Amino acid sequence: MTIRLVLLLLLPVSAAYAGQIIEVEPGGTYPVRAAADDLTSIGMADGLRLQAVFGMETVVSISKDEAFGRAIIKPISTAPFSLIVTDENGDSYSLEVTPVAGPGEVITLQRKSHQANEALIKAEREMPFTSRLKRTLKIVARGDVPAGYTVERRDQAVALWVEADLRLLRIYQGSMTIEHYVLRNVSGTEMRLDEREFKHLGRVVSVAIRHHVLAPQGATDVFIVRDASGARGDIHERT
Repeated sequence: MTIRLVLLLLLPVSAAYAGQIIEVEPGGTYPVRAAADDLTSIGMADGLRLQAVFGMETVVSISKDEAFGRAIIKPISTAPFSLIVTDENGDSYSLEVTPVAGPGEVITLQRKSHQANEALIKAEREMPFTSRLKRTLKIVARGDVPAGYTVERRDQAVALWVEADLRLLRIYQGSMTIEHYVLRNVSGTEMRLDEREFKHLGRVVSVAIRHHVLAPQGATDVFIVRDASGARGDIHERT
């Protein structure tokens, strides 16, 4: 037990470990990689300490490194998994972890500058609405969280058509509310999509569809934009 503890405490400063510095904001979701067959250290930059790391025991082993205020993880399988990381200020971050071949990693979460965020938010608000909408959608579509936004993960089926399986994956809240869905064609024929077909899903400001033509079992991202109130009108969950 003593030997194991000493090794864990040395992990964050080991020169043999590769490093990942991930720029983060509270409430954001970020992709990271972890060694599939080795230990990975996770911590905060700028002297912040981790308060807790949460993950499913069936997919990852988690140990706390009290000396450095970090956590040590080891995947149990090669399947991707999620972690919720909370720092000593009570702010949380979601990590989408992909196990990869190779030596252990040191992952450092670097909080974005508050002043930089405020400048970005101010610049965004001064943009014409259409330009701001396009810019924000591009950021969301590539899997990032826009400055001034928080993201809430969901896995919720939404009633649409018999031929389509529509699931709400994420809700981005900021100056606008943006909902990220995945739509799958569950029919046996080709499906053609039109943004106007989604206007009945509550108070919709704009709709963006990644692929407008879906083969049977094909899927596409759908982004529905609402105002900042996030009112979702008459959207109904499936039971």
